[in-house]
Amino acid sequence: MERFRPVWAEVDLGALKRNYARIQSYTKSELMPIVKADAYGHGAIPVVRAFKELGAKRFGVALLEEALEIKQEFPDLELMVIGASPEEHSGTMVRENIIAGIFSLSQAQALSKAGVEQGKTARVHIKIDSGMGRIGVRPDEWKEILKIAQLPNVLVEGIYTHFATADHADLTFARKQLDRFQEIIAKLERKGLQIPFKHAANSAAILHFPEAHFNLVRPGIILYGLPPSQHVGKDAGLEPVMSWKARVTHVKTIEAGETVSYGRTFRAAYQTRVATIPVGYADGLRRALSNCGEALVRGERSTIIGRVCMDQTMLEVTKIPGVEVGDVVTLLGQDGQEQIDATEMAEWLNTINYEIVCDISKRVPREYVE
Repeated sequence: MERFRPVWAEVDLGALKRNYARIQSYTKSELMPIVKADAYGHGAIPVVRAFKELGAKRFGVALLEEALEIKQEFPDLELMVIGASPEEHSGTMVRENIIAGIFSLSQAQALSKAGVEQGKTARVHIKIDSGMGRIGVRPDEWKEILKIAQLPNVLVEGIYTHFATADHADLTFARKQLDRFQEIIAKLERKGLQIPFKHAANSAAILHFPEAHFNLVRPGIILYGLPPSQHVGKDAGLEPVMSWKARVTHVKTIEAGETVSYGRTFRAAYQTRVATIPVGYADGLRRALSNCGEALVRGERSTIIGRVCMDQTMLEVTKIPGVEVGDVVTLLGQDGQEQIDATEMAEWLNTINYEIVCDISKRVPREYVE
């Protein structure tokens, strides 16, 4: 995308690759990078290409559309839809050899039908609801998996679950989930069903729950250099991959008593220098940052003043000498000795860093550096 507006996000592929290598040092299991939501806002195709260069062969996405986009560019990769796979698209799943995460007999039957019609095998991974309470086969429904395994043209290649609290300091509930998952696997094996791939570990579990690694793990947020929570990952040696920048488009001085932006929520207490940048909530800079968020200008912290607009935001730069039109403003990233990352921005908003990077909209061009 050609850039006409001075707003962009830089994605450091070198940092991305170093994170992958660092994560690999935490486990002996195969990594299945999770690249859903356009690789958490970083750009799925460049991110997948970088991991492919490091030897990754299997990737997880949330939607069939995401799998098809990657498959078009990298037809040889193993792609798994880890979320719900609609039955009406079973034919496409089988035709494109995309692995389906399933949790019902009816899903499996639809895939079986498509497999028979196409003369192909539908590969599935069975999702177990061990305590997340979202999707999955419940523990008391485990015999349904035996029925799925008996369907024609269906291969139960994997079984998996997802932890609700692996990012907590207390792993008591996560261990209960792991026990439930292992009990189901044991029951299936006693019935003669051996499933090749078993996976449960998300980013947090990779870092501090090694007994949950099995032979496949699913790194997500840690690939992009961000900790899963305040309790896990801060000292994991990861590097934030994305920075977000804009250039100043206007600088002015307002007098005491003058106001800035919609609703006049900021009123100057003294003569104030104001810098405007051409980025706003349509780009993912949340309106809730009005009068409280910060950005970096010339290596110094500056406060957002007034309400964040759809396309523009104002900063106070009174104590930062020499600010002028064209100066780079860092919304996420490092400038001099100062740094703002998605985790800090998330704390201002009482949310999580995942949401920050995923929310940076498509109209912010990604630029890839190494």
